Amino acid sequence: MATERQSLAFRTLRSPTVRRLLILVLLIVAYQVWLTVQAGGKVDPAVGDERDMRGRFSADVELGFKPERYHILKMQKHGRIAGTDGNVVHLRGVAPAGVDALAREYWIERILPPEDER
Repeated sequence: MATERQSLAFRTLRSPTVRRLLILVLLIVAYQVWLTVQAGGKVDPAVGDERDMRGRFSADVELGFKPERYHILKMQKHGRIAGTDGNVVHLRGVAPAGVDALAREYWIERILPPEDER
């Protein structure tokens, strides 16, 4: 009985469809690991030093290009948009979890404290 199970497992792994699915899963996991690793270097250590009563703060999000509607809408999920200056979007009312989520976006270059707080 154990050999039947073992042969079924080996036959399953030899299937081209199963191998393609495993490769796809590995690629997705590798991409998620890469997003997590690169996110750590994007956030300035001073971000979040000046918090309000609810624990929220302001942040400037720097992109490598002028933000478009898609980017503004994605950032709006994590804070209020206070305006843009070229490639920088000014956010207010950002929670720490919002900064973590924004840092994982591959199109965001840096997250900094607002100019007046630096």
